Amino acid sequence: MKLASRLISLTLAAAGLSAPALADWSKSYVIEWYEPAHYYGADTGITYPGTDCPAGTNPEIDWEEVLVRSGYTEEEAKWLLHPEHPYRVPNHGQNQMAFRGEGRANVFMEPWTYPDPGLVGVSGEISEGFDLDGNPKTGFVSPDGVPGIDNEFYRTTGCWKYYRGPERRSYVAESWNDRMREGSWTVAIVVSGEGEDPMNDDNVTVAFYDSPEALVKDGNGDIARDYTFTVKPNAKFEALFDARTENGRIISTKAMDEVWIRDPSYTKELQLLKAQLDLSMNEDGTLTGLVGGYRPWEPVHDQLVDARGTVIESLTWIELPSLWYALKRNADYSPEGTDGEKTHISYAMRVSAVPAYVMLEDASEQVQLATSFRNAPTAEPWAPIEIAVKFSSVSVEQGIVRGEHGFIFAGPDAPIIPPDLTRDELAAQTMEKMAAGGGQ
Repeated sequence: MKLASRLISLTLAAAGLSAPALADWSKSYVIEWYEPAHYYGADTGITYPGTDCPAGTNPEIDWEEVLVRSGYTEEEAKWLLHPEHPYRVPNHGQNQMAFRGEGRANVFMEPWTYPDPGLVGVSGEISEGFDLDGNPKTGFVSPDGVPGIDNEFYRTTGCWKYYRGPERRSYVAESWNDRMREGSWTVAIVVSGEGEDPMNDDNVTVAFYDSPEALVKDGNGDIARDYTFTVKPNAKFEALFDARTENGRIISTKAMDEVWIRDPSYTKELQLLKAQLDLSMNEDGTLTGLVGGYRPWEPVHDQLVDARGTVIESLTWIELPSLWYALKRNADYSPEGTDGEKTHISYAMRVSAVPAYVMLEDASEQVQLATSFRNAPTAEPWAPIEIAVKFSSVSVEQGIVRGEHGFIFAGPDAPIIPPDLTRDELAAQTMEKMAAGGGQ
């Protein structure tokens, strides 16, 4: 009878019909926190030395020296960094600093035109993650001693203060989980199996779904348990994993070719190839552990360009071309095979979820079988997320911020304006030229 019910439910779900799906057992959750799985080897602080980063994080940059090295004169470099320089957008950096590549190329758009400044990576031996390539002789060792852990994303970014910190304390983790917790997106999880004992079952499926409902906080500011969330069918953002349970631990039984979930970052989307998971159903009802695979590396760089490149550089103490070079250098997977271009980099993230009720889209029934809703008639189509980063009224183009007058006073041929011309005067002068037909 159970087998017949399951087959009927699978058939209806594949047809996109709102009918209850059944399993021998199921548990459901909503993600309350997730972040890159970066092992932290220091005793305290973000920038201090540790076993992960013996010299601490990448040091603060002397931007005058960078500009001089890029071909600007010392006088030009000093004026470009002056707070009253007309090209500088208040609180959003100096746009002209983007043009420091060969021939004054924009280094955000063409990082290869600029010599690699060098990004200090992790030199420690410990990392969280998975043995994605099946070779225990390569990679890191896990905190509990398992060899062969592939996490080149951590090796690349783990000594950068933007990513480094104790669990839940890195800038990336705090900033983006705050946005999720304030309603920007919600990810629900359903775990279902075919055995009599949920803690020990050889046939388990784990599904990650988009939900349109915002997370709810309790009186302590934590994400409240046992709230109800519906599945929002999406042709793209849905991740299903084949797994088994062993003493409450959910372990992948095979690597999934491709999954997509929401990413806590500027990209807001995460493709994982050869994806795996290792999660634990805890006695307190929570679900915690790791999800990993190979992610595209280039969007990691591009998202930060779109987030006001010069601001990211000045606040996080790296030159963005160094990130581009390091990600490219450490990339370790090609979807085209061993001889193909390595477009992806090994990656893992920590996941923490609390118990929740997950319902069908129309809230008519609880989802009790982890299955696909991609073919539902109401599923949102497959499409890339448009990364249009805006900060209040600020617009960003190619890593450069338009000023309050709507102009970008910078470029490969832009003169370094003397200090007696203010932004307002420069804007007025530019508008006069445009009115006279002279362009910007």
